[in-house]
Amino acid sequence: MTETPPDTAETPEAHSWHVPRLIVAWIAAAVMGTLVTLLTAAADRFSWLVLAVGVATLVTFALQLGTAQREGFITRISFSVAGSVVIIAIIDVIGLLL
Repeated sequence: MTETPPDTAETPEAHSWHVPRLIVAWIAAAVMGTLVTLLTAAADRFSWLVLAVGVATLVTFALQLGTAQREGFITRISFSVAGSVVIIAIIDVIGLLL
């Protein structure tokens, strides 16, 4: 008995990351983190950073839902939100050091 391989035209790509959409979400997070770091007082910074992370999460959801692709959705969302949090945290640490 020989098994025939599945037709590659029907098999979706296993990990289509939609890299441009990830980069757009991370750029949005970087812009928000920079604005919060530059424009807010030190006492209010944490509250604004929480808002920036929340907005970055909503931007990520909007961008990833726009792909209309189920496969890897949770992975793409998790990776994008984690990257946004790391970017905002790095920008805030740099702002605290300067």
